[in-house]
Amino acid sequence: MKLHRSWFLPRNLDTLGTLVRQLEVVEQMLGTVSAWIEGAESDASVTELRRLTKEEHELRRQLNLEVRQSFSTPLESEDLFEFGEALGEIAECIYALVREADLSHTGPDACLRAIVEANLDAFQPLASAVRMLPHGRAATKADESLQRLAVAEHCYRAAIADLEFETDLRHELRRRELYRRSELLGAATQALARRVWYAVFKTE
Repeated sequence: MKLHRSWFLPRNLDTLGTLVRQLEVVEQMLGTVSAWIEGAESDASVTELRRLTKEEHELRRQLNLEVRQSFSTPLESEDLFEFGEALGEIAECIYALVREADLSHTGPDACLRAIVEANLDAFQPLASAVRMLPHGRAATKADESLQRLAVAEHCYRAAIADLEFETDLRHELRRRELYRRSELLGAATQALARRVWYAVFKTE
């Protein structure tokens, strides 16, 4: 009996390529946030982010399927899964921030802009790190991202301190919620940077 050749041919899918495509969608979302803090309309930004969030979800599911179906992967399956989830968390934090601002009719103030800009700056070397995987230089870029995130933390502290001068209680609560959501974005970025470092550490 002649056996089917496909039973013996390992299937290796481009998991890193799919991860980078997911990263590119997150970068588009960050670009939308950047435009929003510079004055773009909140409702239009939310609509764009909702579309991109759906695209990111689809790529995350595709990555998970490819990891399960591949005979071997350039990184451990667990790491690839965690990378996909970490990027997804960043995407969800981005969407939640702008959606909350739109629902509460609270635009970005100087404090929020400072926090978001610091997070955007920290993501740049992290995006380079993801594209370098599994090369050891990715860990160096991840470290750079973690260092830049310290600026976002300082901006967050300054923003909370500035609330002491807010006289409108409702506006204070709305601002505080936006600051909290921007902090969650920083925490998600930090988690991805640490995962990059850990994945590289295991391969060396």
